[in-house]
Amino acid sequence: MVAAIAPQTLIELGTQEALIKYQEDKQGSTWINLNKYAKETPGMAPYDGLSWCVIGLLWLAHRAGDISIMPQTPDCAEAVSTYSSWGRWSWKPAVGAQVMLGPDGSQHTGLVWKYDATKIWTIEFNTNVTGAAEGDGVYLRERNRSDTAVYGYGYPKYCSPMVTADTAWVDDPALIKTSSGTAAAYAPYPGPDFIRIGRTSPLVLAAAKRLIAVGAGSYTPSADIGSADLTAWGNWHVTCGSPGGAYTGVPSETIWRALQIPHSH
Repeated sequence: MVAAIAPQTLIELGTQEALIKYQEDKQGSTWINLNKYAKETPGMAPYDGLSWCVIGLLWLAHRAGDISIMPQTPDCAEAVSTYSSWGRWSWKPAVGAQVMLGPDGSQHTGLVWKYDATKIWTIEFNTNVTGAAEGDGVYLRERNRSDTAVYGYGYPKYCSPMVTADTAWVDDPALIKTSSGTAAAYAPYPGPDFIRIGRTSPLVLAAAKRLIAVGAGSYTPSADIGSADLTAWGNWHVTCGSPGGAYTGVPSETIWRALQIPHSH
């Protein structure tokens, strides 16, 4: 059964990655496509070093709790054909849709987090905002819906109805009925790169409030990560039984999920 993942879960995770400004590895002045997303996504490690725009979105689904809500392939063209075979393809955008770009949608992809009558706003991996052909990181992009590069949209298997421009779209009642929504109730793990001194985010404030609520700290919560936050995470690590051994200075995915942090949106 597909896990209960709402569109906002992936959007929040993807936005965090863009704010981190993650970039692929580099040799000298050359970007080489090696990246954490291929290494951390089930089945994608063999493709590390290749184009990773699709892999980045699969990483989001995996972090949210169920990679199967999207086609499990690193290939854009195969993703298009899979969405079509699922009956989850549309020529119009939706919040949380996977936009497919290039001829027949075969060249690039991104996650739509907002749209209006003329534009889509996306979270894209292996791209840039300089206009160069070589992608190097994770960025928030803005595109015209009428752009010839915009081919169409795949709709992942979300547990909640999608906000869509497609008036003919009918959400799959079986998915919504069998998905309780519990997995989407809490913020997914943003990864260790996110949790560092100086990070500012509504998610930081939400985490701090939870740490204080469970007795892991007694400081004044804020949207900025400080030493008090990291100390509180260490206390929570001990409370959870020190899974994986001693506290490393940043929370692991295990203790993050155990804290049950509400979404910050």
